Amino acid sequence: MIKIMGSFFKAVIFSLLVVLFFAYVCIYVTGISGDAGGEGATGISPEAGEKIYWGEGQCHTCHSVGTSGSATRGPNQEGLASRAEERAKETGFASGLEYMVEAIVDPGSHIVEGYDNIMPKVYNPPIMLGREKILAVLSYLQTLGGEPDIEAVMKVKDKIPEASKKKVIPWVPPIEADPKEGEKIFFDETRTAACSKCHIMSGRGAKVGPDLTGIGAVQTPQYLIESVLKPSAVIVKGFETMYLITTDGMAYNGILQRQSEEEVVLLVEEEGEMVEYVFYPDEIAQMKKQDASIMPGNMSDLLTTREFYGIISYLLSLK
Repeated sequence: MIKIMGSFFKAVIFSLLVVLFFAYVCIYVTGISGDAGGEGATGISPEAGEKIYWGEGQCHTCHSVGTSGSATRGPNQEGLASRAEERAKETGFASGLEYMVEAIVDPGSHIVEGYDNIMPKVYNPPIMLGREKILAVLSYLQTLGGEPDIEAVMKVKDKIPEASKKKVIPWVPPIEADPKEGEKIFFDETRTAACSKCHIMSGRGAKVGPDLTGIGAVQTPQYLIESVLKPSAVIVKGFETMYLITTDGMAYNGILQRQSEEEVVLLVEEEGEMVEYVFYPDEIAQMKKQDASIMPGNMSDLLTTREFYGIISYLLSLK
């Protein structure tokens, strides 16, 4: 009987040790994958940051990474980490990581030459990323021309604001407006004010102006209203208007599609259609960038008030 009980207790102890071992393995694996307590639970990793960058963070609506994406509102992020190190030395930051932190926390403080001050503070509405998610994005950005350093990222966490707790009050137009009506106008190419003649929305439309896919997730109603009513106030990089005069005295005003030593290509509006013109160096007498956008500045005349706010409501609905 004593031998039997002794064997029984040995079996119980062995079973407990096996269970504890597997429990430890599970906790360890969960911890390193970012789904448990402590810092591992934060999900701060390049993999998590990449998903946020191309997802809810909406970074991709303004930035491309190499050949991934087609956004041109902000600089292409390929090689960002190495460029950040160079800019850190120029601006007095201790590291490229600290430079990137500052660029996210206060985007207006370090504007890359040739770009406009249009980057939103991602911890404020409408994006409202939490500190943990911003740190994850930073760890992903470190991989773009460098190596991720989670320990270094964690050391700057106190410099990242928490997501705004301000109650977001949905924007309400001053008159009744229907986003669905705005969508119809956006894609109605029989109208002079058809937005899709120049803008792409989720793969539909023409790439004359900036791609507006997901624009409602990154910009405020005020920004969109000004962009429609005063299109020349902020011209997105890559969509500047060029004025070109040929050697035979012909003048052209259009968007510079590409420029090389062999040719200059302009996209010129003619009777409501965009036509591509190719010019060779010996044909060009003068070429100068214009301060005016190619987008019509009289949209308030082309749209009724109801139609205008319908389009704004539609753009804001695109998350």
